[in-house]
Amino acid sequence: METNSLPRPEILPLNGDFAEWNNSYLTVIDSVEKLNAEFTLPLKNRTVLLIVCIRGTLELGYDLTSVELVERSIMVLLPGHLIRKYRPSDDFEGFMISSAISNLANMLPMMSRILVCSLHYKENPTIQLDEEEFVNQVLFRDLLKHKLLRSKDHFDFLVINKLCEGIFCETLNNYSKRIHGEINAQCSRGDALFYKFIVEVENNFKQERSVSHYADRLCVSPKHLSAVVKEVSSRTAGEWIDYYVVNEIKRLLTSTDLSIQEISCKLNFVNQSFFGKYFKSHVGMSPRDFRNKTLL
Repeated sequence: METNSLPRPEILPLNGDFAEWNNSYLTVIDSVEKLNAEFTLPLKNRTVLLIVCIRGTLELGYDLTSVELVERSIMVLLPGHLIRKYRPSDDFEGFMISSAISNLANMLPMMSRILVCSLHYKENPTIQLDEEEFVNQVLFRDLLKHKLLRSKDHFDFLVINKLCEGIFCETLNNYSKRIHGEINAQCSRGDALFYKFIVEVENNFKQERSVSHYADRLCVSPKHLSAVVKEVSSRTAGEWIDYYVVNEIKRLLTSTDLSIQEISCKLNFVNQSFFGKYFKSHVGMSPRDFRNKTLL
């Protein structure tokens, strides 16, 4: 089995019953069907797994359920699931990309969309790719393999990080396209409201930070919106709004030359003083200190 990784996944015995797969970085495995020969099942997943079926079929059993991947289908499995079995067909061909959740941290706030997708596809997390989507997945895999095999210095690792983000962004886009327009028909009311709320926040958080604004946009009361969002995602509506705003501030502080005042204005704060207090209350340091510490 051809495996490229930085570093190789570590197998840790737990109580003698199953192995815990704990990948601290990134792994690309070309032959998913050979995992049973290399790893002891069941094993607990600690990474974000992306599995693509090129041809044939693959039955994947995890927790108390099983799904089947068919030709040109894909699935994403988040950390925490107990993987029980891989059952490939004789003609199966596919690949798996495994990334530590921390490796995708720079994609924030996109991780909230992953949560939305995982809720929407919780019964069956597989989707069928069209020709272009499928080709893109294979191209990303080939690029990752190439860089993992030849990485030598700091800039190689930066490229690998961006390629990792790229393939998961591509995958997330594939899932999101299928959700949009179908959310009411296929989700519970709570999941549908949460999805619509996240979309509204993504589009408007730079100008609007009040729960009441989003509740009005969604034609529900602020109390109802907060209760549903809390139930679905374990965060309140206000916490999600702050999550987007704070991560955008961090991005602007570390990747632009905008002044603190300019960032404050860009995100529609009433003044720089309030902006500084807001950021410090969430991050524990002033915007200036955060920028200086990050850029050291």
